[in-house]
Amino acid sequence: MSIEKMKADLSKLNDKIGQLQRKAKDMEERILQAENMEYLKIIRKNGISAEELQLMIDISNEEQKQILATREKEQTGNEEDT
Repeated sequence: MSIEKMKADLSKLNDKIGQLQRKAKDMEERILQAENMEYLKIIRKNGISAEELQLMIDISNEEQKQILATREKEQTGNEEDT
């Protein structure tokens, strides 16, 4: 196989890779849109307002912080016992 033929094949492969990367990115965007629509359906089905949703997020974030703080206290307590 000649060098020119190998270079041509490489160029074709790079073009194909670019096409596949664009296709994958498009598919990822469509999946994200579909997931977002599912979330919206659930929110609307349950009649959750934007304010209620934000409150749930805030509470969830606060609970996560409390859980992490509790775990950290437990771990440091266990380390002191040993």
